[in-house]
Amino acid sequence: MAEMSKAEIAKFLMQGTFTGKLATVKKDGSSHVVPIWFVLDNENNRHKVGNIIFTTGESSTKANNIRQDNRVSICVDDQVPPFSFVTIFGIAKIYPYKRKEVLKWATKIAERYMGKSNAEAYGRRNSEESSIIVRIKPTKIIGENKIVGWD
Repeated sequence: MAEMSKAEIAKFLMQGTFTGKLATVKKDGSSHVVPIWFVLDNENNRHKVGNIIFTTGESSTKANNIRQDNRVSICVDDQVPPFSFVTIFGIAKIYPYKRKEVLKWATKIAERYMGKSNAEAYGRRNSEESSIIVRIKPTKIIGENKIVGWD
C-alpha cells in the first residue's frame, strides 16, 4: 500500500466514472450514505484537489442533512485489484438555484458520467428549478494506492 500524492489524488478522483459515496449527518446523529456523481472544481490547477461539486434536489435528504450539519465525507474507490481509494473530509455549502450556474455544473457532471453526446440533455434534465449546487471544501484527504500490492 502506498500513500497517494496530491496530483495522484486529483487524477484518481476524476478517473472514469467512479462515483463518490457521500456521508452526511442525520438529525439523530447517525450517518446517511449515498452515491453521488461529482466533478472537481480544479480547472486552474489539474494537479490539485479543488472543491468537490455535485447537484441535488433542494429537498433531498442529503441537502437537508447538510443544512443542519455541514460536515461531510466522501469515499471514492477503485474496485479492481490492486485497489485504491480516496477519502475526503470536508465542509459542504449549499448554493441556491441559479439556472445558469446549475446548468453549467450539471452539464459538466453529465459529461463525465454520460459522455459528451449526452451531456447537454442530462445537464438540462438535472438543472431544473428545484436543483441546487453543493460545493465541498476539503479539510483532510487520505489517498491510498495499490492496497493489495506486495512492494
